[in-house]
Amino acid sequence: MLVPVPEVQRCWGRFLLLQPDKNGNVHRHRFIKDDIFNRQLVQQIPVTEDGLVTFQTYCSAVYWLSNSSIDTKLGGLYQTLACSSLNKDSLELLLQALYPKESQGGVNQLSSLLMWEMDTKNQGFIDEDQFITWMKKLPQETLTALLHFSVIPHELRASSPQIPQRDLTTAQDSRKVTDNQLLKIAVEMSRQRRDWKLLANNLGFLETDSQTFERKHLEVQNQIVEMLQVWRSAAGQQDPVHVLQTALRDSGNTDINNEVFHLSF
Repeated sequence: MLVPVPEVQRCWGRFLLLQPDKNGNVHRHRFIKDDIFNRQLVQQIPVTEDGLVTFQTYCSAVYWLSNSSIDTKLGGLYQTLACSSLNKDSLELLLQALYPKESQGGVNQLSSLLMWEMDTKNQGFIDEDQFITWMKKLPQETLTALLHFSVIPHELRASSPQIPQRDLTTAQDSRKVTDNQLLKIAVEMSRQRRDWKLLANNLGFLETDSQTFERKHLEVQNQIVEMLQVWRSAAGQQDPVHVLQTALRDSGNTDINNEVFHLSF
C-alpha cells in the first residue's frame, strides 16, 4: 500500500505536534483525552511493547480512516464502541457519556429502544452485523458525512496553487529521476548501512511494503532499488526530483542527496 507523499507529509506535520521522542515514536497516552470515546479509540491503536506508537502505525491508521469503505469503517466503529460486547449496560454507559445532561430514566429508555431496534435476534446484545445493518438505515448522505475523513482538509487542497497543465508537463520532462540516480542512491545507502526503511516511509510506503521488498530480494541494494522504482512509477504528476530530495534530507541522507543531485545545486 503506497500512501501519497502529500498525505504522508501532512501526517508527519500532525505527528510532530505530539512531540515524538528521539526515535520518532510517541507514547500512546499522548493521544488520550478526557473522553470515553477517545480512550476506547486509542486502545485500538497497535503499540510496541513499551506502549509506543510509531509514525508508520499512525500513518497507517490515518490512511485507514481516509480510504476504507463504509462497511469497514462501521465495523471499526463497532469494535471501538463495543470493546467486548455491546449489551444494554455498556450501551447505557455510552449514552450517558454522549448525553451527560440526560436523566438516568431517559438514558434507560433510549437504551431499551436501541436494543429493541438493533437486537433483532433477541440475543441480549448487539452484534457487529446488527450494528452495521442498523447504521446503514440512516440516510446515505448523513452516513457518508458522519464517516468522512480526509487526511488533507478540503479547504487546504482548494487553496493550493494550481499549475497549468502545459507548464506542468514541461517541468516534468526536465525534472525526471533517472535509473542511474536511483541506483546511486541504493548503492550509497546500502554501502553506508543507512536506514532505507525511513526513506521509504518518507516516500509514502508502510512497513508492510518494506517487508514485501525484503522478501523479494536478499540484497539490501536490490530492496532499495525496487522500492525507489515502485515509488517513481506511482509518483504521477508530482515533481519527483523535489519529492525525492526532500525525503532524502528528512531521512538523514543529505550527503547522499547532495552527491546524487549535485547538478541541481
